[in-house]
Amino acid sequence: MRESAKKTIIIKRYQNRKLYDTQNSTYVTLDDIGSMIRHGEDVRVIDNKSKEDLTSITLTQIIFEEEKKNKSLLPLHTLKNIIRDGGGAIKDFVNKTTDTVHTRISTAKDSAETIYSKFEDVLGHDEENLIKEMFQKTQDLSKNIEGKIKSTVGTFSHVSGLQNEVRKLRQRVLYLEKKLRQYEQR
Repeated sequence: MRESAKKTIIIKRYQNRKLYDTQNSTYVTLDDIGSMIRHGEDVRVIDNKSKEDLTSITLTQIIFEEEKKNKSLLPLHTLKNIIRDGGGAIKDFVNKTTDTVHTRISTAKDSAETIYSKFEDVLGHDEENLIKEMFQKTQDLSKNIEGKIKSTVGTFSHVSGLQNEVRKLRQRVLYLEKKLRQYEQR
């Protein structure tokens, strides 16, 4: 088994809201789960009874707790935009950042091609293979950087899952408010 292929740590959440790490056979806190994630562990949280995946909700709770502790994790206007847009603000930020990086990579590629062309004209054909090799290495580096950017942006793919969880939570709140009104009318 490759080292990079880590086993997913399953955390069971019980009705009493306790979290149980099935791999290490111990109860854990939200801070513990946050620490696991910061150390690169793949964590999945499931409801012990219904087997529903609660990972997104739990990660949102961890972010909430971090915000309470640090009071500066995210700027206030960003938090308001996340609530207003249901995660669209995060998606916009990622898209703008990605566009900027792609533009810079494209500019760097164009510059490298220009430099290659000028070297070719100046040095002649004997050194042409050396220049082609340097140019190829520059292109490989550019592709490597582009791949890393794509993988980083891929980590934001859970945004749509968070949007769904927020949507579900809103629906649950509306349902509970409706039930509460019905109960109060009795």
